[in-house]
Amino acid sequence: MFFSRDDKKKEQNPEQKSQPEGNSSKQMAIKYKFRDLKVHSSDEWMADGTKKYRKVFDRYETTYMRTELSFFNKLFDEEDWEASFRLKCFFINGSQKNELCNLDQKRKILKEENVVYVRDAWGNATLGAYWLRGDYVWEAYVDEVKIGEAKFYVEDVGKVKIGENPYFEIESVKLFEGDGQGSTQPVKKYLNKFSQKDTRFLWGEFNFKNKTQKDYYAEIIFNFYDDALQPKGKNSVLKYVTANTAGQIYSLYPGWGSDAPGTWKEGRYTMDAVFMDTLIATIPFEVGNSFEEGGVAVITENQQSVKAAKTTVTNDKSKDLDTILNESMAELNALTGMNNIKKEVNELVKLVRFYQETGKDVLNKFSLHTVFTGNPGTGKTTVARILSRIYKGLGILEKGHLVEVDREGLVAGYVGQTAIKTGDKINEAMGGILFIDEAYSLSQGKGSQYDFGSESIQVILKRMEDFRGKFGVIVAGYSENMQEFILSNPGLKSRFDRYFLFEDYSPEEMFAISLSQFKREEVIPDEAAVSYLKKYFEFLYSNKDKYFGNARTIRQVCSEAVKNQNLRLASMQKEERTKEMLETIIWDDVKEFEIKEADSGRGKVGFKFGQGNQD
Repeated sequence: MFFSRDDKKKEQNPEQKSQPEGNSSKQMAIKYKFRDLKVHSSDEWMADGTKKYRKVFDRYETTYMRTELSFFNKLFDEEDWEASFRLKCFFINGSQKNELCNLDQKRKILKEENVVYVRDAWGNATLGAYWLRGDYVWEAYVDEVKIGEAKFYVEDVGKVKIGENPYFEIESVKLFEGDGQGSTQPVKKYLNKFSQKDTRFLWGEFNFKNKTQKDYYAEIIFNFYDDALQPKGKNSVLKYVTANTAGQIYSLYPGWGSDAPGTWKEGRYTMDAVFMDTLIATIPFEVGNSFEEGGVAVITENQQSVKAAKTTVTNDKSKDLDTILNESMAELNALTGMNNIKKEVNELVKLVRFYQETGKDVLNKFSLHTVFTGNPGTGKTTVARILSRIYKGLGILEKGHLVEVDREGLVAGYVGQTAIKTGDKINEAMGGILFIDEAYSLSQGKGSQYDFGSESIQVILKRMEDFRGKFGVIVAGYSENMQEFILSNPGLKSRFDRYFLFEDYSPEEMFAISLSQFKREEVIPDEAAVSYLKKYFEFLYSNKDKYFGNARTIRQVCSEAVKNQNLRLASMQKEERTKEMLETIIWDDVKEFEIKEADSGRGKVGFKFGQGNQD
């Protein structure tokens, strides 16, 4: 039986239950044994062929939701066999299950395969377009016999980024020792050093303060590493946070070890906390010859320390700001292209420092509010994030964080709600930058009694005046649309006096970006692939229109080329593959990118994707 989110309010910490291997009467177990069914949203390959498996996702980070079935081959090293596989995904609505997809495939299981993997995916390429807030389940079938299921949850609170967590904030982290049930022991002795000969399980008490009135599942993955950064252990904890509990403290108890001492060796370790694929805290600790009571230091995702018992944190503010500024400027100057923007920002930094050195009022000489114009994929969001850090390094902004929003994040559907919604986002951006993508959509539909975009604009303009110098606003979008947006309200024209034009990448810049993308995948194109890619990027540039994706298109090209390489190598015997093959993209991997006359429609120019949603 399945339960809706409402029913789960009574079930505070649901666990994924192991599944039966199918109908025993069909006796399919003679050929396989169910191992696992996992869910992930990224197709990035990790160590040992794994993925970034999770149970909880935010809506606006999702495109395709992927599942991976694995089972043990009982005929390993004996004989090949064939089977049909079916992967179904359902939306759980109370006790009902609404089927979203039914994906089937047939394949031969080779006798060389000990563990067999079957993967597929479902969704939409547009972020947040398909998977809405709710509870879901993947089900796996072999020859029409259900062998496993995996539940997952989609939330709608906001994307989690480094330094920005709209779900919760860390209140404290403490460590203690205990047996396998240590999290329930009534008396906990908090430690910062553990005895090697006596420590069984090393437990953490992770306390966080809820920041939203919505209910949601919080899945935090705790990774334990030794001082050589080798993985020691891993523990994923799922917690249901009830609605209308903003400000309430919740506690999680991750642990790793054994009921018998000896699992932990002497040395230095860290416990990393990961939420929504984002590192949110690192907790260092030590295992030695005796226990030592006290608190531990907690390094949060923005490299600030949460105060702990017996821990003194010193902070040289001027040195920190200089480091932030230098690192941010280096990051900006390392970006491909954007020479006009780099020049403006470098001049801006020189001027601000001059104003500060000569005692002039920076705010009278300098505006935090900027208009970014250009086509998609030209780096507007990236530069906005770097710029917010530069402003912090200059001492102009207190926090230097970036809050990204669009029309949906600012405008509500009823009278009076837009001002509240917009005000909340501005409050969130205080000390940093409010980045409004496709800002021109706020002024479209002007005159309609059901459009509240103009109300949002008025709130933003008033706050810009009332809190001058406390936060910055960057509005971004297509050049023509942004010009109309600025002219739609006299207040906008007077407050935005700095403009950055993000030009389309040239073919040479596109190729340079592709090389950096390939480098991340630990591959390089050979001479033939390089020659073809250069011609293809020249073709894309000469046939581009306003819908051209720039860096997004380049990422698609690189991702498709790497996938083609993986499929090509997968068809070879393991002993035939060389290290050079694994690290090289060849012409066969890029030949599908057709150089031809552009269609009159708005499809992807000269680009053909493979069939289906399989990995």
